[in-house]
Formats: sequence, structure tokens, C-alpha cells
Amino acid sequence: MQNLIFKTNPTILWDFEGTLVTHPGLWRLALKEAMDECEPGNTIDAEELRPFLRTGFPWHSPEKPHLHLSTPDAWWSSMEPIFSRAYQGVGFDINCARELAKHVRKYIIDPGRYFVCDDAVTALENLKARGWKHAILSNHVPELPDIVKALGLSVYIDFCISSANTGYEKPNPQAFRTAFSIIGNPKVTWMIGDNLNADIRGAEAAGIPGILVRNNTEENVKYFVHDLIEATAILESNI
Repeated sequence: MQNLIFKTNPTILWDFEGTLVTHPGLWRLALKEAMDECEPGNTIDAEELRPFLRTGFPWHSPEKPHLHLSTPDAWWSSMEPIFSRAYQGVGFDINCARELAKHVRKYIIDPGRYFVCDDAVTALENLKARGWKHAILSNHVPELPDIVKALGLSVYIDFCISSANTGYEKPNPQAFRTAFSIIGNPKVTWMIGDNLNADIRGAEAAGIPGILVRNNTEENVKYFVHDLIEATAILESNI
């Protein structure tokens, strides 16, 4: 990165889920709601779906690019076998499971499922007023920019980068290289996120300092804070 031409203001790469917003039980609850819509009266609890959603998503294999899933429809079609497997795991036959899987998308992309963290807007506003640019870099769905806009966060966010659209998942170094190119090769870039491996170790491997937020760990981390207000203090002291 030393040979890049620096053009832009200092920039923060923000994780989305767990950092700027919360989404209690997002995937399993979305599968449950799709199931309730299509199979009303079922007695299956959302928690029964959890074990079947621990593998198969692109971010479970971040070392594998998925550039071939270049459209939203292609990306979601690749997710349907995961959902179908979960439905079969709780007792549905394969044909019914495949049909149910087609209905999950609309629940995941519903902005009403996401809740902006109490400290997010204050942190974004304060840093933007001091000249920082904001970019979201998230392992997420193709419609992430639309979700961010619906939540009222796009007024603060200069770039919204979803792994579903770039083909690379954090902590894959190419996820950060791609983001770095998109945001204009700023001289100063930081990563803020709640996932030690995907956000912090991934950023550090790409030469970007990271601040772990909310999710404390016993592992050695240079910067850990409990909230985003504390993170702003670290940024301002290191600019």
C-alpha cells in the first residue's frame, strides 16, 4: 500500500451487524417467519433451526471467493440450499423445504429487523464533523446498501460495501484490498468491528489498524472498547 496515491480524508471501515446495528436471531427468525407464513400452525421453534445454520454461508469459508455470484438473484439462489437443509433438519420433506427456502430473502432484507445501536449515530456524526469519512465493510447480503438507507444511516455513510457484491468475505485480505480501492486509497484508514478474526485480525493482516468493540476477548488486542464513543477517542488520539 506504500506506493498508492493518497487522495481522500481519513476513513473508517465499519462492520455492520454487532457494531452499528443489532439483529437478534436474524437468520433463524427469518427462517421461522417464512415457515410460519407458508406452514401456519407448525410447532417448530426458531432455536431448532440454529444448528443447521452454522455452516454453508459464504462467510463460513472466507478463503473462497464467490465472484460468480455476481447478481443478487444468483447470490440468494446459492443460499437456498442452506435454508432447505435447515428445514429438512427440523422435519420438512425436501420439496416443501425447497419451497420454504424461497421465502427467506424478504425477511432478511426487511429493514425492520435491524436496530441501530444507541451510540452509532452520535459516533458517526461526531467523526464526520471532524473530517472522517465512513464506509461500511460487512459480510452481508446484496441489499445491504438499501437496508442502510432505510435505517437512516446513509446520510453518514460515504461507501457501503457488502461481501455479497464484491465476492470476498472478511477476513480474506482481498476483501480489504477491494474496499481500500473503492474508498479511494485514503492515507489513514481504521477498521471498527465486533468480530476479532473477521474485522480486527483481517484488517491488521491488510495493514489497517483495528478497534474491537463490544465483544471483549482474552486474546491480545491492541485496541478494545466497550462502545463507539470510546472508539472515537482512540481515533482522534491517533490521527
